[in-house]
Amino acid sequence: MDLTYILSIAATLAFSVTGVLAARIQQLDIIGVTVVGVVTAVGGGTIRDIILDVPVFWIVDGRYLLAATLAALLTFAFNDLIHRGYRWFLYMDALGVALFAALAVMKTLALGLGSAHAVVMGVITGIGGGIIRDVLLDRPTLIVSRELYATPICLGVGLQLALLKLNVLSGQQAVIAGVAAIFTLRASAIYFQWQMPDLLTLSNRPVASNPEE
Repeated sequence: MDLTYILSIAATLAFSVTGVLAARIQQLDIIGVTVVGVVTAVGGGTIRDIILDVPVFWIVDGRYLLAATLAALLTFAFNDLIHRGYRWFLYMDALGVALFAALAVMKTLALGLGSAHAVVMGVITGIGGGIIRDVLLDRPTLIVSRELYATPICLGVGLQLALLKLNVLSGQQAVIAGVAAIFTLRASAIYFQWQMPDLLTLSNRPVASNPEE
């Protein structure tokens, strides 16, 4: 069992925990909580594998599904205790996003697809579960907010792909660089509460009326 696999399982646990904690205000029962946790953990990777037309990862390896389910149940049982460390789980979630996105890039390239496809699959894998979670919980998704969520993924996988194309690093080293870049940017955004600048944000200023109307 290599380090990448261990980190992937850890990221799955973190995704599931943050999914359950996000559902606190909805007062869900244990079944609802488990569904939200599992969907958050495996949703992005599932969408990726369906699009790529490859076996879905948690069906091939049931330990991912088991880890997500156990994490959801334990978070339900010890909700108040775990919620106290919610901010730390956000950083674990950031690590999960980084790892899954970087690995999705390599999986896509291994199938013979191009860099643009790899970027899209990296973003989908990183944010897909969170989007499904927010839709289920009827709450605004991070992707439609000014919070830096998808942007770190795009920049990190872009760096990863550049290093691969230039043959600067090996595949595994490029993955590590991509993970480090995504995690650093996302963790910094969480800590410093960074948002997309006004210049790159669609304004809601009132539109001037048509004088002919």
